[in-house]
Amino acid sequence: MVDGEDQARGSAVSWRRVFPRPVAILCLVVLIGQAVLLVSLARSAEIGKPRHVPIAVVTAPVVAQALVGQANAMEDQPFDAHVAKDADAALTGLREGSVVAALKVDLSGTKDVLLLNKANDSRLNDAVQDRIDAVEGTYDRTTTIKEVDTASGEPRLAHNLTLAANVIAFLFVLVASMFLGPVTRTLGRGLLRHAALAGVAMLAAGVLVGLPVLGSLGQTVEAMLLIALAVMVVGSATLALEALAGLSGLAIAATLFFVQAAPLLLSADVRLFPQPWPTVVPLTPVGAMDEALTNLISFDDVPGTGVPVLILVVWLVVSWLTSLVARRVRSRFGVDLRGSTPAPSRRTKVLWRLRVAAVVVPATALLLALVVAAPRHAVAEPEAMPSRASETECVRTGPVRSIKDLNRVAGELRGSGEFQGGDVGASVRLQDGRMLFVFGDTLRSADYEGQRFVRNSMLVMDRGCLQVVTPADHGAIIPDRTGGRPGESVGYWPMSIGRQQRPGYDLVAISAQRVRTVGADEFDFENLGPSIAVFIVPRGGTPQLIDQRDIGEDDPDRDRPTWGAASAVKHGWAYLYGTASPGEDYVFGFSLSVARVRPDAILDRSKWRFWNGSEWVRDVEAAAKLIPAKGGVSQTLSVFEQDGTWYALSKRDEFLGTDLTVWTAPSPTGPFTAGEPLAKMPSDTVKGELRYMPLAHPGLLDEPRSMVVSYSRNRTDINQVIKNPLLYRPRFLRVDLP
Repeated sequence: MVDGEDQARGSAVSWRRVFPRPVAILCLVVLIGQAVLLVSLARSAEIGKPRHVPIAVVTAPVVAQALVGQANAMEDQPFDAHVAKDADAALTGLREGSVVAALKVDLSGTKDVLLLNKANDSRLNDAVQDRIDAVEGTYDRTTTIKEVDTASGEPRLAHNLTLAANVIAFLFVLVASMFLGPVTRTLGRGLLRHAALAGVAMLAAGVLVGLPVLGSLGQTVEAMLLIALAVMVVGSATLALEALAGLSGLAIAATLFFVQAAPLLLSADVRLFPQPWPTVVPLTPVGAMDEALTNLISFDDVPGTGVPVLILVVWLVVSWLTSLVARRVRSRFGVDLRGSTPAPSRRTKVLWRLRVAAVVVPATALLLALVVAAPRHAVAEPEAMPSRASETECVRTGPVRSIKDLNRVAGELRGSGEFQGGDVGASVRLQDGRMLFVFGDTLRSADYEGQRFVRNSMLVMDRGCLQVVTPADHGAIIPDRTGGRPGESVGYWPMSIGRQQRPGYDLVAISAQRVRTVGADEFDFENLGPSIAVFIVPRGGTPQLIDQRDIGEDDPDRDRPTWGAASAVKHGWAYLYGTASPGEDYVFGFSLSVARVRPDAILDRSKWRFWNGSEWVRDVEAAAKLIPAKGGVSQTLSVFEQDGTWYALSKRDEFLGTDLTVWTAPSPTGPFTAGEPLAKMPSDTVKGELRYMPLAHPGLLDEPRSMVVSYSRNRTDINQVIKNPLLYRPRFLRVDLP
């Protein structure tokens, strides 16, 4: 009777040593955490949304930068987009796996090519295509798909090999733990266990690459070495965790495997998972092995296995070091796991194996539940994006062959509700022969379905046809932005326009000044600085806004130049002229300075260079004054070149002046010399009639040694303009150039 009680007491002691309460609680916590993670994944609406997927964009740099910026700014950040050097570089990245997709934008039309690699996860390709289509759709563009295939095996092959290698490694440790216990009594036995693991790793690698069900490999030796390394890493890491924490270490290893393997079990690319998977998994043994095998099997870039292999090696070294110091760590914290190794009694061995099963079986069941419960095939729909596309509708003008015809159209044609009146009217001739005009403050009809008054608008004039370019929201063609104060908006007044001809399309840049209203009167506004808007105009097509960027911080100081008050494109350079007012008594004009930049870099302020009187420099403060403010130009003017001579055409002294004047120079940097007045255009303050802002129109009704010029008209009484918008339209005349 006493012996039976001792035996029962011994069994109870063995039970507590094999599965002490702290260990049981820790294992339970780990399993509960794993279950919570499973439920969150199964219920997550985030699976199927791509995260930071690398894509390349190929087109004109200024347009590519705009598309890249919009793609990277999308909600949930699906893309990590960049501008490719050229189409060959984008294709190379696609074949090497450094990018998932490459978008080739053909600006001469509205259909682009999206390159995808069939070696990628098919759902990842679908998700990328959906979101690129969403971005393209905002510009009224479409894509056609072109696939390449670099895989030497089935796309799923890398995932299958990774899962198989990890299962083999875990089973080895599991069997060893069930029969020998998780903690070896001596260092020699520990080394022997790792040596046995190495043998299993090599044997498993040889078997796996030879199984026909896994597919055919073109890099058999490299794949064998990777698989063997992966089995060693996973097995060594599990042994190290057991050496530190015994049975709880095994539970932690099972949970870590669950976290790492979830994307593989769901047959989904890790970039379709919510955080932290896309960030964490590639740094884990499972993720690193899968990435290395994928690069080896599916892409041309075999050296791309270098980083994940390095991650595996680091894990292996850390695991070995952890196993070596495990006894010292346990001793320092007063943890003794030596008694948890199986005692000779058969009952203790059975109990130990049951406890191992109690940890592993629930973890395995949770893994299987994940496979069954979590969404497997859904690709989340992209968020709806506001349209940036523009459209036009023709208003018949009759023939326009003379200045009289121009004034008939400007002064009599009622046209459509989109455009009743406006000022500025800068223009440029497109390669297809059409004229593109941009206007400032534009008045629309009372029954127009959209904004009645906008800061800017655009018209295209073709043979017998005038078209207003209307954005999807029926607002300004360059949309307003919010100001720095609550409820404040900032609009854009066009100043000048320039274009560079490209095969099949024109790259058009519009310089504008950003303004905000500061009072109730129509002249109560502040100029906050310049801005550049870039449009693409295919031959015969509708202009489309690609990008718009403010240059510099908001600053109402009129003494600093407003760049883009005039602009010209010549010999591969865009020349941007800036006007500034010193704010001195009896000085009513503006000074003139000049900057230059390559057209493709016009939105990058760091690429601008300023003429200091002798050379182009980076320092904007060093910009020389080509024309002084006293007796100077208007805030907005025209600068152009004709037959080797450069002309600056403006009204002297802005509103208070009367003389339409031309300054001439041998180069875009001057020196500029004022000529005799070409015409008189005074404002009539008694009648409230304003005449201002004369602008040249090169390309419009060309005649040698002369130029078509327009000037803006307005009334001091805004009610007169609202009653008769025809009073608020430019007037045209022709002047002889000196």
